[in-house]
Amino acid sequence: MILYNSSHYSTLPGALICQPACLLSLPSSVEVEDPWLNGGSGIGSGSSSIKAALGEYFERRHFYMEVKSDVVGDITYTLSGLEAGEFIYAFSQTNESGLTSAQLAKKSYNLTEVLRVSDFSYCHIPTACISLNYNKIESENSVCPLRDTCGCCFHYRFEGAAFGSIKEYLERQFLARFWLTKECTRLVFEPDIKMALSESRACTLYDALCRSGEITVIDITDYDYPGVCLLAVYGQKDNKRHVRYCAGMSYAETLSTALEKSIYELWQTYRFIDLFRATEGDVEEVKDSYLRYFLSCNTYGIYKEITSVRFRGSNTSESSLEFNLSGLLAALKSQRIDGYLYVNSLVMESSLYFYCKYVSPNLFLHMNNSRGINFHNKYSDRFMGQVFSERKKIMVPFP
Repeated sequence: MILYNSSHYSTLPGALICQPACLLSLPSSVEVEDPWLNGGSGIGSGSSSIKAALGEYFERRHFYMEVKSDVVGDITYTLSGLEAGEFIYAFSQTNESGLTSAQLAKKSYNLTEVLRVSDFSYCHIPTACISLNYNKIESENSVCPLRDTCGCCFHYRFEGAAFGSIKEYLERQFLARFWLTKECTRLVFEPDIKMALSESRACTLYDALCRSGEITVIDITDYDYPGVCLLAVYGQKDNKRHVRYCAGMSYAETLSTALEKSIYELWQTYRFIDLFRATEGDVEEVKDSYLRYFLSCNTYGIYKEITSVRFRGSNTSESSLEFNLSGLLAALKSQRIDGYLYVNSLVMESSLYFYCKYVSPNLFLHMNNSRGINFHNKYSDRFMGQVFSERKKIMVPFP
């Protein structure tokens, strides 16, 4: 079923495409799009798939089309010397023009107002750290050439948007650490998976995927932070099958919630690859570089590579902090990680909604670890000695 926005009200998307599952026990899929090629998709039961798709659509549209520069100035326009130094150190690694730290310090930047998460005071950081669009900020493209949606969120409550933004940013940090070091907390085996999914519709989907191929669930939780982070990966030996490898991930409060969401996201990537191959799509025509790369990873060899893991030492205990905004902020503070929160809002149907994006030069600024990345930061300093050099040259196989 396709619902079109016949009024062409610019705040709303152009079309909502509902794709119900053939079985009630399987999740439904929803896609949202507009004439400017902004899109969002969601997987889930009931209205959850619609909410997820709409949320992703508004998030993508804003960060690709609506983020603006507030002022032009040097990096110390409203940042302290220490704060500016952290950005300069990160940019000295990400820039592909060979600019020195001194040149980066003197450079003029397009700047956007943000909040310091340490005390929620206002300051300005380079717009290139926030916007996914390269237009009108061309002067920063060589300094921060690679950007992604990591840390972007759209929600009807400010606290929900801020929490979702920081949560996703940390989720991707855990993924980067796992990929670079091959280290995980543990593998989650079938008895625990069955128990965790016993009251979830994702259990039927998990069983179906297991019958189709192989599934490995990897716990990549960082115990310095509250919650559970799981990476679920699928592999298929038969080279005649459309889907040879796909993945899903979730960072949530409990094992059950993280497992359900990671299986749903895995199914989302499975459907995408299956439909792309079935319709004989051309990889070179895919505009999103991450998706283009992910499609090239559709081999059983990638599945074997990512499931070749090592286990971290068991001398650490789980975080006692609560899995909410206050808990994540407390965890970041304890690790002495400074960050900034971009905030904007949208009035729609007399209700207020919020956009947020978390940014920190103390963490990886984006997820393409194969180029233009600030490898050396406060987070990576803890595990730099465990990094496999060959993994630094290969981007993590995740969309």
